[in-house]
Amino acid sequence: MKAVIMAGGKGSRLRPLTCNLPKPMVPLLDRPCMEYMVDLLKKHNFKDIAVTVQYLPQIIMNHFGDGNEFGVHLQVFEETVPLGTAGSVKNCEEFLDDTFLVISGDGLTDFNLTEIMRFHKQKKAMATIVMTKVDAPLEYGVVMTEQDGRITHFLEKPSWSEVFTDTINTGIYVLEPEVLSLFEKNQEFDFSKDLFPMMLERHMPIYGYVDYGYWSDIGSLHQYRQTQFDMLMGLVDVTIRGKELLPRVWVGQDVQIAPGAMIQGPSFLGDNVTVETGTALGPYAVIGSYSHIGTGVSMERSVIWQGNRLLHDTALRGATLCSKVLAGHSVQVNEGAVIGDKVDLGDRSMVRPDIKIWPEKVLGEGTIQSTSLIWGKSSSNTLFDENGISGLASIELTPEMVGRIVASYGAGLKKNAIVSISCDEYPYCHALKRSAVASLQALALHVHDFGIVPVPVARYGISASNCIGGIHVRRMHEDGEKRILLQFFDADGLPIDKGAERKIENAFMQEDFIRPDPASIGQVQELTDLTCQYMSQVIDQVNQEVIASRSFSVLLHCEDQTVQAVMQGILRTLNCDVIAITRRQIDMAQAVIANKVDLGVSVDHSGQKFVLFTNKGTALSPDEILILRMFIAVKENTPVAIPFSAPSVIEELAEHLGASVVRTKAVTRSLLEVLRHRGVQSHFDAFYSVVSLLQFMAEEQLSLQSMVDQIPQFHMKTVVVPCPVSAKGRVMRRMIEDLKGSQPQLVNGIKVLSENGWALITPDEERALFKLVVQGDTLTHAQELAEFYKEKIITYQS
Repeated sequence: MKAVIMAGGKGSRLRPLTCNLPKPMVPLLDRPCMEYMVDLLKKHNFKDIAVTVQYLPQIIMNHFGDGNEFGVHLQVFEETVPLGTAGSVKNCEEFLDDTFLVISGDGLTDFNLTEIMRFHKQKKAMATIVMTKVDAPLEYGVVMTEQDGRITHFLEKPSWSEVFTDTINTGIYVLEPEVLSLFEKNQEFDFSKDLFPMMLERHMPIYGYVDYGYWSDIGSLHQYRQTQFDMLMGLVDVTIRGKELLPRVWVGQDVQIAPGAMIQGPSFLGDNVTVETGTALGPYAVIGSYSHIGTGVSMERSVIWQGNRLLHDTALRGATLCSKVLAGHSVQVNEGAVIGDKVDLGDRSMVRPDIKIWPEKVLGEGTIQSTSLIWGKSSSNTLFDENGISGLASIELTPEMVGRIVASYGAGLKKNAIVSISCDEYPYCHALKRSAVASLQALALHVHDFGIVPVPVARYGISASNCIGGIHVRRMHEDGEKRILLQFFDADGLPIDKGAERKIENAFMQEDFIRPDPASIGQVQELTDLTCQYMSQVIDQVNQEVIASRSFSVLLHCEDQTVQAVMQGILRTLNCDVIAITRRQIDMAQAVIANKVDLGVSVDHSGQKFVLFTNKGTALSPDEILILRMFIAVKENTPVAIPFSAPSVIEELAEHLGASVVRTKAVTRSLLEVLRHRGVQSHFDAFYSVVSLLQFMAEEQLSLQSMVDQIPQFHMKTVVVPCPVSAKGRVMRRMIEDLKGSQPQLVNGIKVLSENGWALITPDEERALFKLVVQGDTLTHAQELAEFYKEKIITYQS
């Protein structure tokens, strides 16, 4: 007899189990689910079997081949596009020349297929639907029959108001080949939604057969575990491979169980499993082949696949682990949690109930995983990077995720405090902002909504108000439009410090903060005139008449309309002739020369960074802009913050001009802290930087090019050196040991001084690399220094 095994399902409800496997290949007691269905068909004399495949078909084909190893003949039919259940079977029409049975390859049953075929023949049916009784029929198609079994009515996945029986469609059918002629090939067609209603309408004989044997469609992660527990309890008539070592404890070949290990049935251990002393396994422990169970591990009501390694004192309770998971020592995986292939669970990490972790993720040591980890690469105890909290829109940073993060921030603030909120013009950032507002209100915090503003405007708004802090949501264009950045500022408009970041991270990981009474919800106040206030503040900081008298011509390039409007408004108020360009791709050097302007300015989307071009089209480097800032600081009689990586020529110039230079870490907060109580400052504020530069040029009667010509020559080189994260500490330690007696500067990395220059060696905060910045008294010396320390970093990794 012939049968069709439908094996094309993706098993989306079983993810992450099915991220790398088609659902029919998901293991039950260390064997693919579909193997049990092949055994059942063979038992009832179905030897010629068609298999319909679509999702990851090669895995099924490689495992089963032509079926000879399993005592049957298999022929595979692959769908290139989804055809529906009936359309999939229609795809094997030439194979089906007689009455045939259709069965799913991703469920488990011990139904009496011989008796089902006999019933079909006896009733002379065109189609027989195999049915069973369940307690909760909502997820299935319910079926109603007459006394003789003829189907009168059925409904696919009803609501409770539509449930009229507890007898459901199991997806197992006996069909005559003629039914396949009722619809066309290569079109999407479903048995329950299309074919059977059509047959009922045409009064064709469709019968239902109720089987009271075991049936599970393995439609959920809970059901996946329970199905295997049912197998161990003998509730389903299947063959369990291995020998029964203890009552209801099956073990495969070459299993090693150390003295002192306790195994309680029902449980299953696959081939080549190693169990160390002091373990407590079961009841309901399912362990796949080649797994290693360390000392003191406890495991119950849990399923782990092949090649797992559980280190000492790890505990699994109601969990599922896919293949090749490494669980460090003292890991806890709780009820309903599911861990994908090749996940690394760090020592003492905890996965909370019902959490899902997709394949190849890494949980850092001590991590408490409270949300499912899907597309992001890793999770650890840190949320923040050097800029704030960033992630992919709709994947890593969703409204739900932002709501949790902001709630973790707000939980550390006093009730009725005021927090600002702002964003850029990207619509998804608006959605995330609304989620943040709701979280703040729910924590009895009041919100000042600044609307759509650039980052410098948002920072100014916080510092000039009674806000205790602020949040800004924007795109990170340097990483592509889909990446979002969530920034947190303190009461002075500076990025929050590391201590505040850790408090947010701890609250986020522990989720133990208390929410106030709902009656004390916070209020929202929209502040629509902040941008105008900021522009006035910037203009008031400079000599308007002096700048206006020069009538500067400026070529302005900016893709962000809000940033462009602010810059253009300020410049035109100062009598500047502005040519604005918003095109993404533009040769600014050529455009400056062609338009014969005094200078060109290209501003980033946040309003913080910018590039200057002289009237000759020369682009200034970041270090040259730093030196110009020092010139301006002399005029303003204020200290200037300079990162440790900046050229030493700045100090030489500062000493000559009588300026005060403060060396800091090359991070936003450190650079802004020097003038933290000043309303606006040039660091990370393109608007004020450009205006203060124009004032200097006007007062000194200089062009930008002549200012650049006054800068002494210096030779800098920056090199990126790849280095595994695990080796960074070793490199730094060996570098320090190597430099004993030379008194290197240990701020923001290691700064080594030499006769011919200096080198600053800094491990990257997030990426697997070192950043090497060198300065030489000649270009050759700079290159030699860079090569020398690059080789040291590479050598010290081993």
